[in-house]
Amino acid sequence: GIEHCSSLSCLLLPIHTKFPRCGMEAPIAVAPAVSMSRSTMLASQPAAGLLKLQHVESPRVGSLGHRVPARNSLVTFAPLATAAAAVVGVVRRTRRERHLRYQPKAVGRPAMTGGSLSSRARLSSQHSSFIVRRAEAELMGGFVTACSTAPQWQDAVDELAEAAGGGGFDAGFAFISEYHVTTEGLAPILEALREKLGVRTLIGCAGIGGIGQPAGPSAEAIDSSNTNRAPIEVDSGAAMSVGLLRDAAATPFFLGSNGTGDLQLIDKKAADKDVRSMLLMADPFGDHDSILKTLDEKFPKAAKAGGIAAVLQVGGAERNAYTPSIAIASEGTQARLVSQGIAGLMLSNIDIHTVVCQGCLPVGPALRVSSTQGPVCDGIGGKPSNETLRLIFSSVDPATRAKMQAFLTIGLGKVGENERLLGDGDWLVRMITGVTPQGGLVIGDDVAVGQPMRFHVRDRESAETDLSMMLKRYRLEKSFMGASGDPMGCFLFTCSGRGEGLYGRKHVDARAIREVLGDIAGSRVVGFFCNGEIGSPGLAASRSATEDGGDTPRPTAVHGFTAVFAILVPAPQGGSA
Repeated sequence: GIEHCSSLSCLLLPIHTKFPRCGMEAPIAVAPAVSMSRSTMLASQPAAGLLKLQHVESPRVGSLGHRVPARNSLVTFAPLATAAAAVVGVVRRTRRERHLRYQPKAVGRPAMTGGSLSSRARLSSQHSSFIVRRAEAELMGGFVTACSTAPQWQDAVDELAEAAGGGGFDAGFAFISEYHVTTEGLAPILEALREKLGVRTLIGCAGIGGIGQPAGPSAEAIDSSNTNRAPIEVDSGAAMSVGLLRDAAATPFFLGSNGTGDLQLIDKKAADKDVRSMLLMADPFGDHDSILKTLDEKFPKAAKAGGIAAVLQVGGAERNAYTPSIAIASEGTQARLVSQGIAGLMLSNIDIHTVVCQGCLPVGPALRVSSTQGPVCDGIGGKPSNETLRLIFSSVDPATRAKMQAFLTIGLGKVGENERLLGDGDWLVRMITGVTPQGGLVIGDDVAVGQPMRFHVRDRESAETDLSMMLKRYRLEKSFMGASGDPMGCFLFTCSGRGEGLYGRKHVDARAIREVLGDIAGSRVVGFFCNGEIGSPGLAASRSATEDGGDTPRPTAVHGFTAVFAILVPAPQGGSA
């Protein structure tokens, strides 16, 4: 009845125990899916930082998140990844302590604790390192991330290949800093990466900086206290990061402005109805809005996330020549340079849950646009826009007034939505780019009469609050997603205006997701600093094109000053069915 023992058999090799009522040996980190009146199940003990086997009273076992009566307390079943994450943490501590003890207690209640032990139970530093690497590979082998800061791109490629290990990847993305790109462009770097990493298809883009788990001495030195390979953010200089997927059923594509690109392929995939999600890389000169609208029309239920690449200027110190910022390298062909459009991967075996953190908080009530003239909103809530703004400004506290004077933005909802039902974070935030002599607010062409709107402010405090709020909201809503699997990690597309310049400290966005995904999956974060971020406002989750019911995600949009988390989750068995 224990189906996953083989995948974790290396985890606690010397620490086996017998399930007294199962009559078999198994690693104590494995939760068996069995049915018995008094079964031995894994329970998480976060306060003590330990894992122990306890007897629980339950006629049926194996449901994630169900609480069942235990002999002495209420116990929550831990999913396999959570259990292994805790055990990996214990094994990591043995690197420092060089000891681990299995201390039997009452019959049927073995526990694992730390302490001084006999040499028989000791693990060497090399052995514990192997256990950690092997356990992590088993758990998260479907998604691998790494980031190198080696000054020479050839060295960065070698460091990433060593960190990724093994090869056999289906597809992935490479984020390459401008620092590494010479007059030869992206093609030679991407081709070398694809071959060294052993990945069938690799899409690369130029970025201002990179994000990922440190690979190589220079990246590890960025945060000397980082003993558990938490992701790092490198917002400038040399940085090259990769995110690789093993079993994604990924199809690369490019869609250019004016209907150019892989139109036949896209139409075929839309007709097949097997695309569950999309990861996107946009060229800085493309017509992003119209291309995203096309993708939404053809794949309305597929969650989409991505970022806009950097403008890639080459030519020595003068940087007076431009070269494409995006390339696609596939096995057996030369790298394909693309521009003025969006490249990406259509995924059939991977769902994406997007969390869009726009760094803003609302001010005043939710209202409706009552009058427009082209890109100008000159009426809000039945009053002139400037009058409505003065009323809100006079009603808030002095601290909020100061924020409104420093960085005021406007949030828009979809036409037809009830403005009172839009939650914080669900608004599409847009800059106010000007004010007319009559007091109208210049917003853009996407403003319409009857559209929900709400003023927002943007600053460090608002960004920190929004980031925490949106991730907590995702954690809550994830628990109600039914058959959704355990996340493997995530891509992070964050604005070049965030990072240390916004928060006053490093790695904030990249490490915030650990509170939601846990230590292992939450460390597998990769991405880059963008010129614009792509995602549906608020939260969105992939659904099969053949699945009935449910809400269609809001239109995919380009954001600014935003962090877009694209959380990767294995699709339910049966793919799009």
